[in-house]
Amino acid sequence: MRANELMRPRRTIHDRIQGLMCILEAGMDAKILKISGTLIGFVLLALWFDMRGNHSFSNQEAMESAHLGRHLAAWKGYTTYSIRPLTLGLLQRADPGRASEVLLRPVPDLSIAPGYPFLLACLMKVLPFNFAAERSYRWSYQPELLIVAFNELLFFAAVLILFRLARRLFDSQVAWVSAIIFAGSETYWKFSVSGLSTIWLLLIFLLVVWCLAALEERENREIPPAPAASLGLAAATGVLVGMGGLSRYSFAWIMVPVLLFMRVFLKCRWGKLSLLAALSFLSVMAPWIARNLVLSHTPFGTAGYAIVENTRPFEEDRVQRSFDPFSAGLDLLRPRDLVNKFLVNEGKILRSDLPRLGSNWVWSFFLCGLLLPFRQRALRRLSAFLVSTLALVALVQALGQTHLSVESPDINSENLLVLLAPLVLMFGTGFFFTVLHQMDLPNPRLRGLGAGLFALLMCAPLLLGLASPPDPSAISPYAPTRIQRTAAMMKPEELMMSDIPWAVAWYGERPCSWLTLDDAGAFEQVNKLKAVHAIYLTERTTDRPLLSQLLYNPQDWGRFLLLSLPKSESPQGAVPPGFPLTKAPANYVPAQMFISDTVRWKAVP
Repeated sequence: MRANELMRPRRTIHDRIQGLMCILEAGMDAKILKISGTLIGFVLLALWFDMRGNHSFSNQEAMESAHLGRHLAAWKGYTTYSIRPLTLGLLQRADPGRASEVLLRPVPDLSIAPGYPFLLACLMKVLPFNFAAERSYRWSYQPELLIVAFNELLFFAAVLILFRLARRLFDSQVAWVSAIIFAGSETYWKFSVSGLSTIWLLLIFLLVVWCLAALEERENREIPPAPAASLGLAAATGVLVGMGGLSRYSFAWIMVPVLLFMRVFLKCRWGKLSLLAALSFLSVMAPWIARNLVLSHTPFGTAGYAIVENTRPFEEDRVQRSFDPFSAGLDLLRPRDLVNKFLVNEGKILRSDLPRLGSNWVWSFFLCGLLLPFRQRALRRLSAFLVSTLALVALVQALGQTHLSVESPDINSENLLVLLAPLVLMFGTGFFFTVLHQMDLPNPRLRGLGAGLFALLMCAPLLLGLASPPDPSAISPYAPTRIQRTAAMMKPEELMMSDIPWAVAWYGERPCSWLTLDDAGAFEQVNKLKAVHAIYLTERTTDRPLLSQLLYNPQDWGRFLLLSLPKSESPQGAVPPGFPLTKAPANYVPAQMFISDTVRWKAVP
């Protein structure tokens, strides 16, 4: 062996890896490596979260949105099989001449904003959706898995937009840590698998903030540039807020702080820009509002009654289950009842929702940042926009909460504050780095270690949740195979009634009315419009308090169920006298009950 070869140092594994990285970076752009690495990490985290437990839909609005998307994809129009008695009442009052025919033709939906269902309809046109539930996977449903994957893709897009926005307003360090904390927030992962429109609205809101930041930068230069790009940004802002309002009606309130931002913080052409933004917003919202006015004489259909829900006369979902809210007690509503609703809900928001915003502690850094404002003008103005939006959203959320927030306090479509949390964590992270850079540390590398520990601590709830064993599943009435089997007993034109009509519509594709307020009188009102051939009651009814709601309330459907428990497949005398449905299979009780006009189940495997 030659002497120079003996003198050459032997390459270690670390040197070989470093050399390989140099070769890769020489032949491939480093930015591509970073993006691909980030994407792979996000996909692995999504797989870990999805495979850890059951993430089937459990939210009423998620199923109704998916069902409406299915109808749009099948060219059935914006019609629904989840039929609210309140919808029937509004349609009857708007067209008295055809009031008796309201159930003899497709029922238009007057409850769910159309933006997100239309997005799902486009998805269903592109991907191979299989709506038949597999018996071997009782709690998994292939269409829901595809919708969850789509929402997680939207989540990744929102993370990228937040990263770009933070890098534009702060620097790359704040951008990376903000994106990591956002992607590591357990709350947003739960929303991504819920089937709700929250992640879609979150993406829209971040794009709105991006447009406002670009407008502020352009319009406050010493020599303003040509107005074409600014007018385009203003129009895009209005269109985006309109799209959000068509995906969730309460999102339209965001237009108020947007116009206020343009009025206060734009020096040049603020009048033209505000007017263009407002007109763009109205051009998106107005056609749908006109459609609702024609069909129901209300601008937002049944959603307009959200402000009176959960008040003293209208506990739970009594408004949606009544044909006429006035006959159900709306005339008894007093201003004090609305004040009490606001005080109770606003107290809950201040006690728990705001402190837990984004499921981490960045909220506290954001508050400290308000006491010590940033030096950059753009950051101060956007933080003022965020504070004003937080105040307005807290007010709107307190007055607009319904039974959906009671059934699922955290993951529901009425949680608007969660849309603002990414901006809160971005400003909180920016303040953390401001403090970190002012610390006199002996080694500059300690700052990087501190930033890493900060991000790890903020993501700890998600990481600990993924590492811990899954909680046992609570009692759920949403078993796709059983619901499809129950719906298959009905003919497509027959009407049934259930306490989970949204699930019957989504899984079973059969017309299903919501349970009326009582078990006899209001039922006859529906039965006269169109014969109800079956009633399907689930754990939503049977798993309620026995004494207060099942026994001592003579008009509750739970009491009806207890009195009608079948002892055979043809229980005579168990139902109230004259009730048209008398046949029931014994294999549904005690958890559920299916009662019909004929014996239907023998022909269904």
